[in-house]
Amino acid sequence: NLKGVWVAGIALTTAPTGAELTAGSVRDLSCYLTADGFTPGTDEQAITDDRLCSRQTYERRGRFMDSLDLAYVYNLASAANNQAYSSLAPGTLGYVVARWQVAYETAIAAAQIVDVYPAECGIRKKQPGAANSMFNVQQKIFVRDSVQRDVAVAA
Repeated sequence: NLKGVWVAGIALTTAPTGAELTAGSVRDLSCYLTADGFTPGTDEQAITDDRLCSRQTYERRGRFMDSLDLAYVYNLASAANNQAYSSLAPGTLGYVVARWQVAYETAIAAAQIVDVYPAECGIRKKQPGAANSMFNVQQKIFVRDSVQRDVAVAA
């Protein structure tokens, strides 16, 4: 119930269109990502608010930073089975779009809710191989603008 796609361009991140999210250049990352390979995060800082009249220190919301880490399989011997690796070259700009709580097989459509991560791809970090497993890559996705949370796909 999570679909993650790589989109080269979105005109309005607060209202991505169904056409933008299903264009021929869009790469569906979902079947390349490992089971734990989609890791969004938010680090929210606290501002301390000390008052002369109180022994208690209060807090207020401060700056925050969004992050996204991906882990996916790669297969250099097969271009058809290596689209995440080939699409997410270091330095590439684009958008990671995540659709939550809808069956993966359901096509992206208007009114569905997505998160949009304006992204720059970091360095690919190949992970050591292990018995009975696929080769994996971990990659930091640098969030280069405001993440749009819970936005509806426009018609």
